[in-house]
Amino acid sequence: MSRLSIRPRPLDIHKKLPIVKSFKDFEDDNNDTNPPTSSIAANSTPSATTTRNSHLLRLNSSSFDHDSQEVHQVPSKKSASEIPTPQFVVVDTYERDYSQTFDQPTSYLRARGARAELGDFVEYDLDNEDEDWLDEFNRDQKLLPPEKFETLMFKLEVLDHKARERAGLITPTLGSPIPILLQLGVAIEALKDQTTVGYAVFQSVYHYWKEKRERWQKPILRRLQPPPPVNDTNPYNVFRPREKAHRLHTRRMQRRENNVQSFEKLRQVRRNLDQAKSILEALIKRRKKERGHGGGS
Repeated sequence: MSRLSIRPRPLDIHKKLPIVKSFKDFEDDNNDTNPPTSSIAANSTPSATTTRNSHLLRLNSSSFDHDSQEVHQVPSKKSASEIPTPQFVVVDTYERDYSQTFDQPTSYLRARGARAELGDFVEYDLDNEDEDWLDEFNRDQKLLPPEKFETLMFKLEVLDHKARERAGLITPTLGSPIPILLQLGVAIEALKDQTTVGYAVFQSVYHYWKEKRERWQKPILRRLQPPPPVNDTNPYNVFRPREKAHRLHTRRMQRRENNVQSFEKLRQVRRNLDQAKSILEALIKRRKKERGHGGGS
């Protein structure tokens, strides 16, 4: 069987494409394009259009026979989903079962801060050095629990910071060793109502805290340590303050001050304006005289 020869035809880009809605359009196309029987007998080679239409007709007939044998089932309408409505039950005995216990005060409500200086909140945590000292101290018998040791170290730090505040020795940057102003007697007097340890235990904790502070040369609590200076080159010192960017001060940003220097500057400005005024008046008088002499001649 010889291959079908497809002759290229020029395409018209302005021609509208036909819209095929059913297989009957192919049947009409087949009836219009099929030549008479005599011409088909004379030319045994079918055209490409005839072959394509006959193939589509066979597909249509086979699908129609298959559909006629099957029983079409009408799909049932899907029930629409309903929006759930919340249900509630009125409890008649609610007011009696849950009585009101809050009385609204006449003033504003204020909460107490979580960070109390000498309250129950402790910011200090034991490090390895503290744990080693505590194990050595409690070797014979457990005289000091770790929680109580943390509380004493924290309160000693806070009391020493307050003592430096009263003395005016709070430095803005960490440049020199920070002195220790808290004495043993002052610490015992301030914490006598807040500690339950004996004098010997408290004295041992105080000496250990003081010796550690002298080695550190700064407060043990991080928030009580002043920041390092800007020009510090030690990479292990963090939390440096930012360098202040130098901005040019304009006249609008400068403050006006009523002093002798400003008064002298204003007097100099007034003298300069008076001289300029005198020069302009003399120049105007000269121009008038020149115009008068010119008109008379």
